[in-house]
Amino acid sequence: MKRGTRKPEVALLGAGRLGSSLALALDAAGYRVVAVASRRRAAASALAKRLKRAEVRTARELWERAPWVFLTVPDDELARVSAGAQVQPGQAVVHCSGALGLDALARVAERGGLRGCLHPLQAFPQRFAPERLRGVSCGIEGDGALAGPLARMVRALGARPFSLRGADRARYHAAAVLASNYVVALRAAAEDAWALAGLPRAQAGRALQPLTQGAVDALGSLSLERALTGPIARGDVQTVARHLQALAPEPELRALYAQLAAQLIARPLSLPRARLRALRALLAQRPDPARERPGRRARRVI
Repeated sequence: MKRGTRKPEVALLGAGRLGSSLALALDAAGYRVVAVASRRRAAASALAKRLKRAEVRTARELWERAPWVFLTVPDDELARVSAGAQVQPGQAVVHCSGALGLDALARVAERGGLRGCLHPLQAFPQRFAPERLRGVSCGIEGDGALAGPLARMVRALGARPFSLRGADRARYHAAAVLASNYVVALRAAAEDAWALAGLPRAQAGRALQPLTQGAVDALGSLSLERALTGPIARGDVQTVARHLQALAPEPELRALYAQLAAQLIARPLSLPRARLRALRALLAQRPDPARERPGRRARRVI
């Protein structure tokens, strides 16, 4: 392995959406990505062509190519990949999982390597999108003195590091999933309600997108309470009641609406106490079974 450079050379195992985007961002930031391996060789080749000096290697050869190795593989594969790692003493091995801690790399430590984690709080719906790392927060954790170089690496990417040391990783990752992936689930639920209203489902995405984007933009500059609009923010009890009644034929959709409304009224909203009590009482009511469509199985929303 080549040593002595200010920014270490990097090898990457995994050439999916995150791995490809991270590799390009690291390369642009001065961290030479010298080797790429992937279960799908075509994916590794496509990534290597976009990098300055990277070679396509097998997973076994990769460990001899660089002092830092990033494992950008699915969470369920991380233990297996780590167990087969040909780690060199002192080699830094970094995974990008938000849900798993350093214990997922136990075999690395047994072989004298340094374990690390770099988890970008960002979604990567497409490959080759290094720009999506700029301005985001990245959770980091590392053995010994590895945390410092990881923090410098994150800053070089144009991102903001924060420590994951001591954090409950499952709850941390659940927060990330709720803030990102489940927005997609909420859009799916909104499109279901749109179609139930008798409107063409094909129109739903274009019509609802400005509402979603407006909420995201408001959350970027305002507190949760100030960003909230709509019937809960106004305390429109009768409007919420009509929504619940209209959604009664779809029990899971109604339950999702009620659960989210309950989350909102638990916030410190500037509403009269009487309206808050009325909303709590309304949300605590069981749906009227007579409103459900007979003989129809409820659909899963999430």
